[in-house]
Amino acid sequence: MRIAIAGAGNVGRAIARELLENGHQVLLIDRDPKALKLDSVPKAEWLMADACEITSLDSAKLNNCQVLVAATGDDKVNLVASLLAKTEYGVPRVVARVNHPKNEWLFDSSWGVDVAVSTPRIISAL
Repeated sequence: MRIAIAGAGNVGRAIARELLENGHQVLLIDRDPKALKLDSVPKAEWLMADACEITSLDSAKLNNCQVLVAATGDDKVNLVASLLAKTEYGVPRVVARVNHPKNEWLFDSSWGVDVAVSTPRIISAL
């Protein structure tokens, strides 16, 4: 399965390593050159681009991906990337990271999100 991950920080890279170990093809996308640590996930494809820009997602060939994981540290970016993936590229499965609990209500199908993952909620449930 081809999976694009928007956000190549610690979270995105950890997800990428796990997916690669399970035999998936992974593309990491980040606009920050400091986040592009190619040696940290050498088997992944890398793209320095803004996941909220159509031209960037065209370059990523998002229409060939079965999953988008929006894993940035910015809820606005995660929502826009999710919406574009679902509506413009027809990505079948969109998983989005929720950084701030107050924004959790936004992460639903109206924004293209199939699965919302809220770290604060998970931690508070412990």
